Amino acid sequence: MIRSLPVHPDRDLLSGELHARPALPVSTPVAISRLAQLHAPGADRGAAVEHLAVLCRRYGVTPPAPRADFALADFGRFSLRYERHTEFDGWTFFRTPAAPSPEAAADPFFDPAIGAVPTDWLGALPGRTLVACHLAVVRTAGEDEPPPPGCFVPDNLAGAMLVGGIATAWTDFRPGPDGFTRLLLQDHGMTPALAGRLAQALWEIETYRMLALLALPSARAASAGLGRASEELAALTARLPGLTELEDERRALEELTVLATAIEQQAAATADRFSAARAYHALVGRRLQLLREERLGGQPTLAEYLERRLDPAIATVEATGARIAAMSTRCARAVDLLRARVAVAQEAQTQKLLAAMADTGRAQLRLQETVEGLSVAAISYYVLSLLGYAIKPFEFGGWLRGEIIVAALVPVIAALVWTRMRRRRIKPELL
Repeated sequence: MIRSLPVHPDRDLLSGELHARPALPVSTPVAISRLAQLHAPGADRGAAVEHLAVLCRRYGVTPPAPRADFALADFGRFSLRYERHTEFDGWTFFRTPAAPSPEAAADPFFDPAIGAVPTDWLGALPGRTLVACHLAVVRTAGEDEPPPPGCFVPDNLAGAMLVGGIATAWTDFRPGPDGFTRLLLQDHGMTPALAGRLAQALWEIETYRMLALLALPSARAASAGLGRASEELAALTARLPGLTELEDERRALEELTVLATAIEQQAAATADRFSAARAYHALVGRRLQLLREERLGGQPTLAEYLERRLDPAIATVEATGARIAAMSTRCARAVDLLRARVAVAQEAQTQKLLAAMADTGRAQLRLQETVEGLSVAAISYYVLSLLGYAIKPFEFGGWLRGEIIVAALVPVIAALVWTRMRRRRIKPELL
């Protein structure tokens, strides 16, 4: 029936998003190893799936679809869950112990799941490893049974009962001897579905807390530069009231522009990382809520441990982002103020220049008028001289003589010359 309706092209994609990367049921006991590989800049999106296909062909397993975002595969000795995220690939390995052993009883992390994976294939994983953790799910008789000695650093141990006491989680969030952090989930009667959900929540807490902390080095590096920029901006703004020359104001404006550009570059370089840190920190909080922790003796819960250690780091990131935004605003205001001062000074300078040009124009006009008067006299003189030469030889008789005719033509010739020069000055196109 639905096929007969006009369907949105993204309907299936949006509907399936709710079921993407589901929690998988796990049976106790199980060893889990988790890796999160950060994507290299400009890396091929399908490189991880191609690498997974190599492992599948080695074991005779059907490879995933090209450029898949999620894949499950069973290789016999171990199984693998692959998931692609925005900036990292998640690899989760599962291994069920063949039989209980004294070593496993003494150390739940004695035989981790990743130990069954070919080392040459692991060494060629695309990306850079940010998260590496072991998660052991074991069955215990009592709710208050402590983890085996040697699993964790006692001074940094965090633990809590989960979901009404049906499970207990322990960790110290420290890398072990093999470089992997360790998470212990004790089963007091969980169903496989619940065990899978809690295990996924625990490894996602470890994954997202590391990704959130990825912004901390950038924040610390930016803080030193922000201190220097703040001092420079304060010094520049203190100089502004004493600037009186336009050239000094222009130099100060150039310095402010350079400083503002550096701040904007810093903002552009850290904005995405800081925004991602806030998002990952929020995801850590949501996963902790899923655990429904209850205090276990005098031990801090996982939420309390992370609140004491993770939250200050994220607060540093947020404070650095706020400082960058505030510095950008302060620089913009200072630049606007100085630009206004420079514009006013330039306008005053322009007015002085225009006034000087007007005075020069008036002087040139007076000079032109003087020259025009002399020119009228000179031209009239030459014209009358020529007319005199032409008229005087003739005899008119009586009182009419050539001199009288030339004298009578003086005002006429002068008027004609003045009129002609006037028209040339007013209408140059008549030339």
